[in-house]
Amino acid sequence: MFEFIFWAVVLYVAIGVSLFMMQRKFMYFPTHQVQRQATYNASDLETVIITTDDGIDLQAWYKVPESDKPIIVFFHGNGSHMGLSALKMRDFIDLGYGVLLPAYRGYAGNKGKLSEDGFYKDARASLNWLVTQDQYTPADIVVYGESLGTGIAVEMVSNDFKEVKGLVLESPYTSFIDLAKRSYFWLPLNILMRDKYMSIEKINRVTAPLFIVNGTRDLIVPSRMGLTLFDTATAERKSIKTLSGAGHNDLYNHGAATHILHFISGL
Repeated sequence: MFEFIFWAVVLYVAIGVSLFMMQRKFMYFPTHQVQRQATYNASDLETVIITTDDGIDLQAWYKVPESDKPIIVFFHGNGSHMGLSALKMRDFIDLGYGVLLPAYRGYAGNKGKLSEDGFYKDARASLNWLVTQDQYTPADIVVYGESLGTGIAVEMVSNDFKEVKGLVLESPYTSFIDLAKRSYFWLPLNILMRDKYMSIEKINRVTAPLFIVNGTRDLIVPSRMGLTLFDTATAERKSIKTLSGAGHNDLYNHGAATHILHFISGL
């Protein structure tokens, strides 16, 4: 019995150490090649370079809004990139909305190591780049987070950029710890996980108008997490739309764009 317990403990520790060392390979799926605007119906977007506080140059695609429209800053998911962001934002662009579509460090040819803290630096630099342009204030900006990007968006709007026009969260999670617990509930994830994205602890500091959209058939981020965020949020103006039959990556096939446009146009 003692020998069995000993080897069980050794195996448990070995699994924990392996997951600790390799966890970011399970969390991030960067596309390293640089996307071309023409490939993604984005020839009207220009490429800009944004420099972070720690000296990393990031590529982003940028489109100036029409005079009466806000600009949408889109923080994409862990397996996405600027090209897919542009495809998703196409209807918004055609209606006159501006966009800033940054690529994180480690994505789209950008240098830098993948990490939660690094992505926050990237997002902060992107928003600061906009507000240092003469024509923009935070009130001209809608922050939009998709999947992984929802945690980044919540961090920004709950801290340095409280005065933005609005916050859109597509398929949001409560935290990466809660996501990991679905598979690794038997491990001490609070200790092992480096990147936690604790949106559930920050959402009550968001004061900007909030809109959450998710799907009932999402097998990656359960829709109940979005509902938990919504219930915890204390923003004076908040709404949620859970789309019947929609999964994690097909919300726009179930009318998500219409609901998001309705929210943004009403701000």
